[in-house]
Amino acid sequence: MTEDEKCLFEKIRKGDEAAFKVIYNRYVPRLYYFVYEYVPYNDIVENIIQDTLMALWVKKSTLADNTNLGAYLFTVAKNNCLYKLRDQRYKRRLFESTEVTEPELKVNLDALGALDTSLITFTEIEQIIDNTLLQLPPQCKIVFILSRLEEKKNKEIAQTLGISEKAVEGHISKALKFFRTSLKDYLPIMAFLFVR
Repeated sequence: MTEDEKCLFEKIRKGDEAAFKVIYNRYVPRLYYFVYEYVPYNDIVENIIQDTLMALWVKKSTLADNTNLGAYLFTVAKNNCLYKLRDQRYKRRLFESTEVTEPELKVNLDALGALDTSLITFTEIEQIIDNTLLQLPPQCKIVFILSRLEEKKNKEIAQTLGISEKAVEGHISKALKFFRTSLKDYLPIMAFLFVR
């Protein structure tokens, strides 16, 4: 967990609504791509994300000091997905509203049940990201950090670095190739890195 997230987490634990809004805005897209991978129905995905973030807010004061925000949110989202996928009402809605089949649902349930969202996994992911960043050419690394980790727009990055937006896009594409390879075993959790 980054220093920024640690600071936000401490503020949330004290009931800071502005910090919660920052976390909300940061994690909704990440959780969306994760949840949608297993439950391809927008209404249910939105409910799962709302339930997940509400759990953070409700339990904020009881969470341990060393809680990894990402691991916590993805674990809660995973458990909420499993609950919905096993619930007969939601299964009916999925079958009526999408082209999901019973075997596909079973595969999603099994894959989700086997997915590790523990702190250990998030620590491994952070190490892989750090190691992959070290392998990137310097300019590519800077662009990727500004784009995906600091969530800056391509135009803003181009202006900051004095390069064209096409060059920014090229650096991001190059970095994403590295990350797709290094994070291949964690793609359901890390999908947000690859989508803009």
